[in-house]
Amino acid sequence: MIVLFVDFDYFFAQVEEVLNPELKGKPVAVCVFSGRFKDSGAIATSNYEARKLGIKSGMPIPKAKEIAPNAIYLPIRKDLYKQVSDRIMYGILSKYSSKIEIASIDEAYLDITDKVKDYYEAYQLGKKIKDEIYQKEKITVTIGIAPNKVFAKIIAEMNKPNGLGILKPEEVEGFIRSLPIDEVPGVGDSIFSKLREMGIKYLYDVLKVDFEKLKNEIGKSKASYLYSLANNTYAEPVKEKVRKHIGRYVTMKKNSRDIKEILPYLKKAIDEAYSKANGGIPKTLAVVAIMEDLDIVSREKTFNFGISKDKAYLESEKLLEEIIKSDKRRLRRVGVRLGKIYKSTTLDNFFNNV
Repeated sequence: MIVLFVDFDYFFAQVEEVLNPELKGKPVAVCVFSGRFKDSGAIATSNYEARKLGIKSGMPIPKAKEIAPNAIYLPIRKDLYKQVSDRIMYGILSKYSSKIEIASIDEAYLDITDKVKDYYEAYQLGKKIKDEIYQKEKITVTIGIAPNKVFAKIIAEMNKPNGLGILKPEEVEGFIRSLPIDEVPGVGDSIFSKLREMGIKYLYDVLKVDFEKLKNEIGKSKASYLYSLANNTYAEPVKEKVRKHIGRYVTMKKNSRDIKEILPYLKKAIDEAYSKANGGIPKTLAVVAIMEDLDIVSREKTFNFGISKDKAYLESEKLLEEIIKSDKRRLRRVGVRLGKIYKSTTLDNFFNNV
């Protein structure tokens, strides 16, 4: 198996830099504000300039501002980042493998075993993917290529940012012997402390400890996981995850508040979204408006028995009207997000019993 892991570099902050190039080179942190009091909340992510100042993910915003008062603190805009992620995941990465596992908004595994002959071709494919993502989205990514998912993720981590690393099969044994145990995904502070007490400093050291003892200390699941990695028998497949949401967004020729001007673009977004649903019927419909200042406003409605595309045209117009009435800004982009998507045969059973 040859696995290619893609990790978007400091993704949220990087999207903000792409939208506002003046941020490039400055310390930027994207924040989740809780609203309880001014600056309450935590750092979601930060760019490398901010990290050099000590700003880390999960850090309370007041603490970050104490460390780096002159950094730029921006509110998180998840809908916006999700749009970029969807374009990369489904518009670019899915072309390179039918076996793709989207692990998060900014991470994905691709099984490229059937796409390349060897690791040289895998490296060239990795370069091609990096180039296409940057050309189309101006987003840098780091890629790790290895015989399994875990090692591919570790190799990517070692090559950040904007890197491309490979671990060939003949290099795996040496890699296992030299890999610090705390660099293995899933080994948090608590487990690391217990492993260290047992004399485990590197991944290979796991094999020097009796399995029963290790199981008693960290649990059967985690012990089996580490043993399989240390033995180089770990082979969890790349699994395609069911898509919970489908979003499609269209940029208009000019900013507008005129519903008649906006509706054709909204209808196009609906057509594209339903096409991607492959016959599935959504139970939630959201109209998403990206305003002239790139702020995002949305309105959503849930339908107990799903909503057909024809009905979505009508309902989306009502949701659009709500947005325009509640906000005085002009729209730059408009789109829809479909959620809770069911296969049409399942919905047919609902309709037949209504």
